[in-house]
Amino acid sequence: MIETYYDIITKIENFVDGLMIVDENGLIKYNKQFAKGPFQIDEKQSLGKTPMEVFPNLTEETSTCYRALKYGETTKNQLQTLNHNGVEITVLDTTFPVIEKGKVIGAVSTTRFMETSLTNDFIDLSTMTSSHKTDFYEISDIMGSSEGIQLLKYKIHKVSKTSSSVLIYGETGTGKELVAQSIHSSSSRRSSRFISQNCAAIPHTLLESIFFGTTKGIYTGAENKPGIFELADGGTIFLDEINSMDLSMQAKLLKAIEEKKVTRIGSSESKKIDVRIIAAVNENPLDCINSNKMRKDLYYRLSSLQIKVPPLRERKTDIPELLDHFIKIFNSEIDINITGVSDEVYDIFKRYDWPGNIREFRNTVESAMNFATSETIEKQDLPETLLNKEISRSHASGYGYGNLNEAVAKFEKDFILSRSKDIKSLSELAERLDISKQSLNYKLKKYSLNL
Repeated sequence: MIETYYDIITKIENFVDGLMIVDENGLIKYNKQFAKGPFQIDEKQSLGKTPMEVFPNLTEETSTCYRALKYGETTKNQLQTLNHNGVEITVLDTTFPVIEKGKVIGAVSTTRFMETSLTNDFIDLSTMTSSHKTDFYEISDIMGSSEGIQLLKYKIHKVSKTSSSVLIYGETGTGKELVAQSIHSSSSRRSSRFISQNCAAIPHTLLESIFFGTTKGIYTGAENKPGIFELADGGTIFLDEINSMDLSMQAKLLKAIEEKKVTRIGSSESKKIDVRIIAAVNENPLDCINSNKMRKDLYYRLSSLQIKVPPLRERKTDIPELLDHFIKIFNSEIDINITGVSDEVYDIFKRYDWPGNIREFRNTVESAMNFATSETIEKQDLPETLLNKEISRSHASGYGYGNLNEAVAKFEKDFILSRSKDIKSLSELAERLDISKQSLNYKLKKYSLNL
């Protein structure tokens, strides 16, 4: 039980502004705020609730505690907006799953308010609670040996040796943050801070203060507070989904990148900063420009170093390695012993296009392993949503076959079988099919049908 680790976990209280502990069901067991902020958390009223109930702006996908429980994810220095009783605050969030004997038994979330977060770089909770890896992703964490992945690793290695800005583009779920962290951890900045900001998760009216900071009194409730450019000085900022950012904000971002200095809102004093920018978009950058989602000048400033993260459908030769990797992870977390998948399941994995990419593949494997009744994952263990998509895709693409001849052969064989029910002779079947008996005999032999 997570309560077993309270004495260890709470030793960090003096180093953070807020500490939350949830159990394996996502229910809050401990929730304290140590620094004065725009709102105060009532610990007693929050116990037994979920983080989404205490902070109603959070969802299961944006709650770092929920993601730690469901996916085993570790979040490090991620900006998150919390809304409590109608008051909003932006904090630096670090959340770890707590693992005991390979099973996630809870999660620990620490928060630091922006104005007090300069004191420490990060807090490594997992070294106190489990052997779960907490350092940033490295190139070696990128699974696969396909040509596309080998090229990706090569590019990461090359760009990590410079301080130039990088533009990563890839579909949702391909692992763009993994790439960004790998660049940071392979660079000379790896001992400095890495801050991740999803630009789509924050209202554009708040981004300027989050980026550049504020001065006290500039608006009601404003305090002297550094932005993420000051916080990450000497390190790296990862701006995900930059194409969702307001164009006027993109202009201000470009100015900060080019001048290498920032000015807090309400101040006339500029501060020099040394920050590497890694930005990411979830669609082709040129499409972003053509659809007016991204400024040309910002694109040109970032695009000197571009890295494309290939979708899973373009690297299906990596599926065996990815499958073994995830089976190993979930065997440990779920405490079961799955050895592999059936040939039928493997064929489905190879045919399916994986629109959700690695994230969808990982979740599919986890779901199937939870429902498996033997050591091998069978078709009936797969999520119905995937099977339904596979059926629809198969019908739309010739039953999943690679060319017209294969698709026609599959249709002919199934059609003959569908018309063969309750026949008394091959002559009757030929008549039903409206072909000659000679043609029927040829097709029966061709498709190895014994009727």
